[in-house]
Amino acid sequence: MADGRIMLSHGYYSVISPEGAAAIEGRLRGGARAGGDLVEKCARQLGITAEDNLRNGYVDRVLNEPPLGARPYHYDFFRDLRRELIQTTNEAVLGVKSMRLFRALALKQQKRSNHDAESIFVRWSLSKRARQRLVEKRWQKFRDMSLHAHQDTRSVFKQAMESCENAGLAFDSFVRHDMFGRHKKKLRGFFEELNAEVHLVSERVVKPVKRFVTRSGDEDAPAPDKAALQDLTRLSCPEDGACLTDDQWAWVSPRSRDDRAISCANVRTHDCQDIWAPDLFGEFAGVCPNCGHHFPMEYQWYLHNVFGYMRSREFGREIVSTNPLGYEGFDGKLDQARDRTGLDSACITFETALDDIETVVAVFAAPFRGGTVGAAEGEKFIRACERAMKRRYPLIAYVHGTAGIRIQEGVNGVIQMPRCTQAVRRYIDAGGLYVVVYDTNSYAGPVASFLGCSPYQFAIRSSNIGFAGPGVITETTGMEMPPNYHKAYLALSRGHIHGIWDRRELKANLHRALLTMGGRNLYYR
Repeated sequence: MADGRIMLSHGYYSVISPEGAAAIEGRLRGGARAGGDLVEKCARQLGITAEDNLRNGYVDRVLNEPPLGARPYHYDFFRDLRRELIQTTNEAVLGVKSMRLFRALALKQQKRSNHDAESIFVRWSLSKRARQRLVEKRWQKFRDMSLHAHQDTRSVFKQAMESCENAGLAFDSFVRHDMFGRHKKKLRGFFEELNAEVHLVSERVVKPVKRFVTRSGDEDAPAPDKAALQDLTRLSCPEDGACLTDDQWAWVSPRSRDDRAISCANVRTHDCQDIWAPDLFGEFAGVCPNCGHHFPMEYQWYLHNVFGYMRSREFGREIVSTNPLGYEGFDGKLDQARDRTGLDSACITFETALDDIETVVAVFAAPFRGGTVGAAEGEKFIRACERAMKRRYPLIAYVHGTAGIRIQEGVNGVIQMPRCTQAVRRYIDAGGLYVVVYDTNSYAGPVASFLGCSPYQFAIRSSNIGFAGPGVITETTGMEMPPNYHKAYLALSRGHIHGIWDRRELKANLHRALLTMGGRNLYYR
């Protein structure tokens, strides 16, 4: 998240090393090493050189090194490095200072002529307002990155309509919350007092009339039906047991159609009985009725049973994952993921209501390329943050599973971590409530950045959480990981998350969290 990014000409900047990418592409196991040809191929396709990153806009300039690398006696190189550091800092500081005209012009001339940057005096201390401008300028810089790395299938007309809608949302939010929101409590108190006065006067005037009408009506009313009164006052279904016979989930897993019995993972420790699949994946929502063990469930279960996806309003669906580096064979893998899941990316963003609270939800679906984050997913998440900020809605990120950053997109993928983190920071600073819920396998870059920076993080009992998966840790360190190393309970004991929730209670817990947590601007209350 730097304001200036300088890269040495011999340096590499990538989401993963070529050796690591080769291990993943070659599906190597058991300590096997990738061949040199595969490593070189991955290095070429990842676009890790200084020229590649400069061309993609991820570094501002490249500083040439000596042919065989810098040595202590290469004084010219270190003098150039010092000049670049000073000039880059001067540019960042002068870019947000109010009095900078002549010095900014001089800096541009020096940049072209490689003159001494220390000949211009720039005080690097910044005022509070200048620091705010610096952060805003940094956000605009990163917001424009990687826009070429995804595909927007909307027509020009739809894009123009969405721009008008966003402008309307911003204006409505300003009028409703910023302009009149400050006087909301005063107006509410005034109308409450006025309503109390009107109520008292109306009671004094209307009460005698009501008393007369009621007395005359009672003389003509028929005698009450004792059977009807008994039906109204007795308990429902006193002889037939519970009457909640139609209490069904809105979406049931296809595995509920399997006519077989399934053993619980805790059968040896908790003596759980075998469970019939239609019950387990239907009524029980994948939860063992004896010990509470959570079997993994499809992301559609949460979409429909928790977030009411059929009644929601999806946005950003036109943002499609692509192959920006032309990585060999990756186009076919993306097509297979689209055909198998019906999704164009691993992120689904929509507006929905949890009971009476309007929210913006971002779902990371594991079936699409393991829920990995690339340029399309990052752009959709950023738009969700911006939409929640404009509409003053809470933002919920449900992570059905993520395997990290999509390595086939190279730096186009890794740059999503600072981009999304800045978007979250802007949303929280604006007073929004950001809640993250982990499920299944949630690992790597997203957990370490824009998901892990949430002030409220929770996990479903079936979740595994960590910076790297057990396979990656074993291949990197050569150590076998304990089977429960990534379980949610250990993440809770380390303080990474704040609670562990039952899947069946997720909707109620989220609603309770939205009513009891958050910052200063919970307008939906």
